[in-house]
Amino acid sequence: MARGPQVRFLERYGPTIGLLAVGTLAVVVVLVRGGVDASQIGRAYLLGVGALVLFSLVQELRRSPDFIPPPRKSAAAGNSSVPPELEHLRDALRVSRASRRQYELQVVPALREIAADHLMMRGISLKREPDRAVAVLGPELAALLLPDQPDAVTTSRRGPQSKELEALLDTLEGLGR
Repeated sequence: MARGPQVRFLERYGPTIGLLAVGTLAVVVVLVRGGVDASQIGRAYLLGVGALVLFSLVQELRRSPDFIPPPRKSAAAGNSSVPPELEHLRDALRVSRASRRQYELQVVPALREIAADHLMMRGISLKREPDRAVAVLGPELAALLLPDQPDAVTTSRRGPQSKELEALLDTLEGLGR
């Protein structure tokens, strides 16, 4: 069994031993000079030694091969299971409910890309065969995804709401099957 690099005793415990030595020297100096209650100094010294031992123990446990670090949280999302790109799309969807312009600029291109991928799996190019794509997508989905459709309704000031988006995504999901 291969072993990792060996760490010498002083490399691992040198800083802790140094802090203990400096703390002990400071306690001795204070006791020799006098004027301070020795029992209070002893308690403070024991508290400091206990903190150092606890710190050393935690560091040693972290070096253990059985140590599993806690999961990191994503700074942007606060949820480690969601990639930043998906969080960006979620934010765009939230904003698009209130702004049709936001929907057309950020959400429609993503949905169009998904539709193009699903259509390509069926051997249909969204750009080269728009008529076949409209036949597969259906008039409602085509009107939402293809800007040059004559019956595209874009006069609304808001983007699609949750139920409308769910229906749209269900239709797109059905294309991929």
